[in-house]
Amino acid sequence: MSADVYYANGLRNIIPYLSKRSSYAKGRWVGLPLLTVLTKEFRKQGPDEYLKGIKSGRYKIRRGDRFLEVQDVLELPIEHKDIIGMTTHNHEPPVKQWCTSIEEENSIVEGKIGGIDIVYEDDELLVVNKPSGIPVHPTGQYYLNTLTEILKKHGKLVSPCYRLDKTTSGLLIMAKNQIIASKLQEKIRVHDMTKLYLARVEGQFPKILEVPTDLILTQEMILERIMTPALKSSVDSDIFTLELKKQFPAGLSPSREAKTDFYPVKYIPDLDQSIVLCKPLTGRTHQIRIHLARLGFPIVNDHFYNLRHSKYPKRSRFLLELASWEKSGLPPSTLKEKFDQLEEELREYQNSSSMQRNDEVCEICGSDLSSPIKLNELELYLHAWRYSDNENNFNFVTEIPKWIE
Repeated sequence: MSADVYYANGLRNIIPYLSKRSSYAKGRWVGLPLLTVLTKEFRKQGPDEYLKGIKSGRYKIRRGDRFLEVQDVLELPIEHKDIIGMTTHNHEPPVKQWCTSIEEENSIVEGKIGGIDIVYEDDELLVVNKPSGIPVHPTGQYYLNTLTEILKKHGKLVSPCYRLDKTTSGLLIMAKNQIIASKLQEKIRVHDMTKLYLARVEGQFPKILEVPTDLILTQEMILERIMTPALKSSVDSDIFTLELKKQFPAGLSPSREAKTDFYPVKYIPDLDQSIVLCKPLTGRTHQIRIHLARLGFPIVNDHFYNLRHSKYPKRSRFLLELASWEKSGLPPSTLKEKFDQLEEELREYQNSSSMQRNDEVCEICGSDLSSPIKLNELELYLHAWRYSDNENNFNFVTEIPKWIE
């Protein structure tokens, strides 16, 4: 699969393209008509467009050795072992442009591949400095506009050993074979890997005045902070994830223990902001972002956990204020009521966004052609800076990000 790329307004765009894929029906789809699943699960188009797609044969159900007739697809509920076939006209969201088109077209040139900095490479590993604003691997609406697919264009078939959020930049270790991937993932799982991140947060971080503020930071100066236990602040609070696509209580994941240590690096008085060194001791989703916000120092440009910027403030508060929904003492009825409020908040935001869109739609699939992506929402002041294991077999570090000053 390939598609044409163009750059505009600081964004890397993929020209829409057709693709076919099929998959077994997920358990939560069983018992529901395909139209209901498409409308609720994907939310890329409205019910009318999905209905047209079913009638035109772009969405099918294979049951046993045959495809169901269109009328049966519309009327019969999905069953276990059904195969859902989709021919979609993909409108991938844009990602943040990290280099020029000429630089991206080049393979390895002066320590870069596709315009992305190479930190280290051998026969088993490729370590890069991931730009902010691009997903690591295909997920959701993203496929070609992902780091692994871009590297594949340059002949690098690699698998990430851990995930970084789309908006997070920094050190990404990728394996060229499954053996080394499993070895690194096991080290991370048993906490035999020290991970250090840099963040820029709002406010005067605890103990920040005990470190110099008027010096240009170096790698060595930042690393010294972690050698001073008296500077450490720790957050130890559970974290759970939320999936509004699922019903209550399945949409609430089990709460899991999470702990992060923080060290002050530098205070910026004019902006009342701080640079913080972050050492996660567990590996939960959005752990650093959540713990900084719970501590009262959210990342400056976090468009979810910084409540001044959040599009979904009720959802953000729910995840920040409720460390463990199982231990909260709230009865199931109250949790269900809160879950319903979060669903309503999402619907209200989607309706508000659709009212602000233009009337231009795609002639092929009916998708709205207005772009909801804003460039400033594709960068987060959180950077994976250094990874090392206890035996020092793996020890990688990136450059300090520009926003640190």
